[in-house]
Amino acid sequence: MHFRGHRYVVDWGHLAFVTLVGVGVFFYLLDTRAVSLKINNILLVQPLSLFALVLYALIIPQCFRRADAEPVPETLLDDPLAPTLPKERIALIKIGLLGLSLGVFVFVLNTIGFDIAIWAFALATMLICGERRPVPLLVYPLAVSLVAVYGFRALMPYPMVTTIL
Repeated sequence: MHFRGHRYVVDWGHLAFVTLVGVGVFFYLLDTRAVSLKINNILLVQPLSLFALVLYALIIPQCFRRADAEPVPETLLDDPLAPTLPKERIALIKIGLLGLSLGVFVFVLNTIGFDIAIWAFALATMLICGERRPVPLLVYPLAVSLVAVYGFRALMPYPMVTTIL
């Protein structure tokens, strides 16, 4: 394909896949809105669908690449966005502890209440990740639990078990 004096190559597989996802999201949004326009029913579907469609619009231009562009020299630097597993033992232990604390958090939500469970999970996560200053350890978990509990209560009528709040 030629456009403004440059030759472009289309990545048809990527374009087809992204378009298929975009069309699916669009029709799912239309179907959801056709069933009900109540805020409780479209609270998560509509914003996420619109976000996905914006991402689709931003991804489409990446399917068209200039074929006559100068080749980019490959560097020997590591790609900062490439996923790699940590090699140090302490990092692997931290990952395991974070997973364990998330599992404990999920299992104790209804037992000790959302407010205390969210506070304890935020505190444990901060301690595992290395935070030792007392003010952030006191303020941040409390703020996270307050925002989460009152935010969920404001967004949807869900019978949330709480102990203090």
